[in-house]
Amino acid sequence: MAARTLTQYLLDVGSAGRRTDYAHILSAVAVSVKLTAAAVSRGPLTLDPTRHEGRPTDREVNRGLRRLATNNLLAQTESIEQLAGISISGSTTIHHVSPTGRYLLLFEAMHGMSNLIDNLPVGSAFSVLERPGVGPCTVEDFLQAGTQLVCAGIALYGPRTVMVVTAGEGVDGFTLDRDVGNFVLTRPLLEVPSDAHVFAINPAEAPHWPNPVKRYVGECVLGTDGPRGHDFTMRWNASALVGAYRVLNSGGLFLVPEIDKATGWLAPLLYNAAPLAFLAEQAGGGATTGSRRVLEVVPTSFATRVPFFFGSAEEVARIETYFTEPDQGEDQGFSHPLFHKRTLFVD
Repeated sequence: MAARTLTQYLLDVGSAGRRTDYAHILSAVAVSVKLTAAAVSRGPLTLDPTRHEGRPTDREVNRGLRRLATNNLLAQTESIEQLAGISISGSTTIHHVSPTGRYLLLFEAMHGMSNLIDNLPVGSAFSVLERPGVGPCTVEDFLQAGTQLVCAGIALYGPRTVMVVTAGEGVDGFTLDRDVGNFVLTRPLLEVPSDAHVFAINPAEAPHWPNPVKRYVGECVLGTDGPRGHDFTMRWNASALVGAYRVLNSGGLFLVPEIDKATGWLAPLLYNAAPLAFLAEQAGGGATTGSRRVLEVVPTSFATRVPFFFGSAEEVARIETYFTEPDQGEDQGFSHPLFHKRTLFVD
């Protein structure tokens, strides 16, 4: 039996009994991902040599690729009647497409750009909302809770180019077959494993973590000697999309806490946290800010950011419990040193 392609998946999205008019948007996103994958694989060779004297800097390469990825997406979606407008992460400008369009597209063109310097994966994230009004879309049209998402997904540009997509009926993973130019279904109906003993967090920020996170990580590090009763491994890649993809495939928990440091990173709600949370829940996992379900958070602006804990349902529930216990007077803190006699790192 021939492998199922993304094109066939999109035809199913548009089948009888389901909303039929946003499959064109997903198709355009998929084409832009293919074009961006080719550009990322060439790196600095993609840039126009006449615009740079000597070797382009890493910053110039990264900016050039991000600009190219954005332009790819805008070019592929410019004539879709069903699409009212597009919001690109990092920009306050709305790209208007069709005043009669029913849907809104949110897009992050190049997440984790610093990874390109070390030839590590980078990614794109996208999600689609149904707009509440008519006429030219406004900022307020985009400011909806994640519970209103119609579909969402991520693409990773690494040794393989992969896309993970949900249209509200489970999560499917696709791999780009470069020989024929098609995305092929390789991970149907992904489910977040519930028994993985893996977590991901930036250890450089350990002194600034809130107490519930210190407690969670400390218990994991103690392994068989601690209350969890088994050993854990830690994997950190400085990318929410890479972390989310790992969780979808391998389980565990990805942690982005709010820290008492001005340089701390929080997840952009509209462009990262909400679409990733939608993927998590559709795959049987969960996502929380520590105090509430991510999909229930209503953004106040394009710049709204949140703490983000994404993973298997059991681990998400555990970290959320650790955040609520201090309010109940039950959490006495966690006194074990972070690394104790163990290491967080694996090869």
